[in-house]
Amino acid sequence: MGEVEMQPDPQLGNANDDDDDDDASLHTFVTLNPLTTPHFDPICSCARIPLKLILAIVTVYVCILSSERYFYYWVQTTIERTDVHVSEINFPAVTIIPVVVTNLNTSEQAQRLTRVFNMARAVLWQTPDAARLDKHSFDAFPEYAHLNPTMLDIDTVFDSMQYSCKNFFAECTWRRKHINCCSIFRSKSTYRGFAYVFNSLRCEFPDETWPWSVGTSGSLSGLNVKINRNQHMFDINMLGVIVHEPTQVLGHSIVYSTEDRIVIPVEPLRFTAEADVKARPLHMRRCLFESEIGRLGQSRSECISKCHVQYVLARCNCTLILPTPLTAKLENITDPTDYKGQTICGVKHLPCFNENKLSLFSMSNIIEESRENIFTTIDCGCFPQCDHTQYHTSTYTERLSSAENIDSVVEIDVYFQEETLFLYCSRLSFTLLDLMVSFGGIAGLIMGISVLGWVNAILDRFTCCRQPNDG
Repeated sequence: MGEVEMQPDPQLGNANDDDDDDDASLHTFVTLNPLTTPHFDPICSCARIPLKLILAIVTVYVCILSSERYFYYWVQTTIERTDVHVSEINFPAVTIIPVVVTNLNTSEQAQRLTRVFNMARAVLWQTPDAARLDKHSFDAFPEYAHLNPTMLDIDTVFDSMQYSCKNFFAECTWRRKHINCCSIFRSKSTYRGFAYVFNSLRCEFPDETWPWSVGTSGSLSGLNVKINRNQHMFDINMLGVIVHEPTQVLGHSIVYSTEDRIVIPVEPLRFTAEADVKARPLHMRRCLFESEIGRLGQSRSECISKCHVQYVLARCNCTLILPTPLTAKLENITDPTDYKGQTICGVKHLPCFNENKLSLFSMSNIIEESRENIFTTIDCGCFPQCDHTQYHTSTYTERLSSAENIDSVVEIDVYFQEETLFLYCSRLSFTLLDLMVSFGGIAGLIMGISVLGWVNAILDRFTCCRQPNDG
């Protein structure tokens, strides 16, 4: 048998030769394929810089637009409820003031002083009679030219006569029940005149249970009073009725009437604000919280009254001695001698007051300065309380016949027109959290930036925290 010679397998070949061939092939592949060779291309890298810069500018611009919603359009007032019952709010305060009177003393001096009193009231309160006054009306009383019109009250006209609440009121009804008038009304002289106020916290010795509320609406459901026209020394020709908040001195509307029956339906609106609103500046939210009112030391009505007085004084170039409230002590009353070198406003300045057609006791925050066809206004900048109730009124008057009004009385009926009202709430429409979410969404959408991406990028700078590469 012949001898068999073992030949090496051609497929296996030499192991060392195979390794050499593989290295050579890899070297040839790397050399022949430039795409696998790492290198730095400055053209492609520089082309990304303008694109990133444009995207960064767009991101900043959109973020600025978004931030304006937070800094300028941050608050919105919406209807919170439409079924608030009138029992949930306070009944308004009511102030009653004789505006025009007839002196029963027929002496010439008494009649002239009474005419000056009525004229001063018409100008200072801007009653309908003020439009009928002209220059000759003011020039007819030269002996009273230097008399301070705000110091003219009924006590002055009628020789400091003490008026009786019992004689002033004929009958009072509260919530359809008869009640003693003198037990629910307080005398008040803040307006320099004979006045009675009901349900107000800004008068002397208010009732401890004030402010009161009602549970129904409609005629006679609130306050109904009858006032005697014929007093002991004078007759009442015109009454002024102010419906206002219990915490304010003045109201949004003043009713003047010579009629026998004055009906005043009240339509309240309730306003509140969330606590977050206080974080924004006052000129943006335009309302005051209770703690801020205490720090300012004055109510909105007092702020507006001072603004109106300063406006008139600036136009008429004189200093007005403001009336002293009942709560002020006699030793604290300002002496006119303190106004040395300044002109005290007198009856001679009433034409200037009337020309500006501005009531010293109006609650309007805007003063109109329009002349002919030019419309201009002044904003007093007196803001209401964030949590308050506005009492809007409409008035109906009626003249009764002699047979219907035998007792010669004036009836005043104040009540809520509807049992429900709207509640408005002011809240932040774009909070700080909304601003952060907006910034994050804009940066992620345009730049592809996220908090997680920034964290990973920072950690990759450290060897111990670097993520391992796959393969």
